[in-house]
Amino acid sequence: MGQFGVMIGQLVGFFIMLLVGYGCVRLRFYGKVALDGMCSLLLNVLIPVLVFSNAVDGTDRSHLEANWGVMLLTAVMYGLLIVTFWAFAHLLRLKGSRSHVFQASLIFGNAGFIGIPLIMALFPKEGAIYVALMSIIDQALLWTYGVWLCEPVQSQGGSDSQAKTDGITGGLHALGVRVLNLLRRFVNPAFIGVMIALALILLGAKVPQMILKPLHTIGNMATPMSLIYLGGLFALTKWWNVLRRYELYVGLVAKMVVFPLALYALLTQVVSISPVPLPITHDMILVITVIAGLPTMTTIAMFTGRKDNMPEYAVGFVLVSTLFSLCSLALVSAIVF
Repeated sequence: MGQFGVMIGQLVGFFIMLLVGYGCVRLRFYGKVALDGMCSLLLNVLIPVLVFSNAVDGTDRSHLEANWGVMLLTAVMYGLLIVTFWAFAHLLRLKGSRSHVFQASLIFGNAGFIGIPLIMALFPKEGAIYVALMSIIDQALLWTYGVWLCEPVQSQGGSDSQAKTDGITGGLHALGVRVLNLLRRFVNPAFIGVMIALALILLGAKVPQMILKPLHTIGNMATPMSLIYLGGLFALTKWWNVLRRYELYVGLVAKMVVFPLALYALLTQVVSISPVPLPITHDMILVITVIAGLPTMTTIAMFTGRKDNMPEYAVGFVLVSTLFSLCSLALVSAIVF
């Protein structure tokens, strides 16, 4: 009941923030121009600062060495999520941007805005270290593979025809463009913040508290502003059309109930039968189980909205998954805790 109460309290708070954002737009306190500004502020300032300040606060090389199993589990979780929902997208015969946004919505859970306060509340002693180490893998994948999934899918017919026409030169040019586009995805504020934080931890450099304190204050604005932004987005987009999509129901049950329970059983079994000691504790497995069952990351809606790539579809996944998590997280926690 303790974990259930924590989850209900967090989700009720998030729901209130969504209502505030929805109400502000409906009452015409602000509109799309203001929401676009909030989106830019979140993506370029608040989220990167949140990630950086949480990663470097109280974390040093000894913590990294003692708890690097969390990073291993996070990488394993994302690897399984990517393979699982790539396969689901193909089995459900989803194509183009619909397939990619479907995958992004189910691979990336709301670790930043729901996961961090939830883990800190459930594991007050080691929660900060777990969050810092998980964020390195989480943000690196979100701002590279996640950004790519949220970009509009373009037809490859023209590129193939041009390559055939131009021969080797055209093929090399196309390869160069793809490599350059891939590298550009790494040049974003959040990923840079993660890399700077990791470098400071490895070098043993400490960020003074007089600097960390205002950074934490700024970063803590990310959660309420993101949910207020999302609430406003609900008021401006026809998100309810996603309720007609059959993949929504299959995907949410698979991602938020079946997958975390299967992952918990798999990891527990592997640790118990491993012939050599693994740097993985039971608390780490519980943490990654909760993270695996989180609702869709709000940043996915921001990414798709920025590119005008099925934003209603992504917003619908965020809203419905967040509401569904009230039941799914309670069910998962009742089984594993």
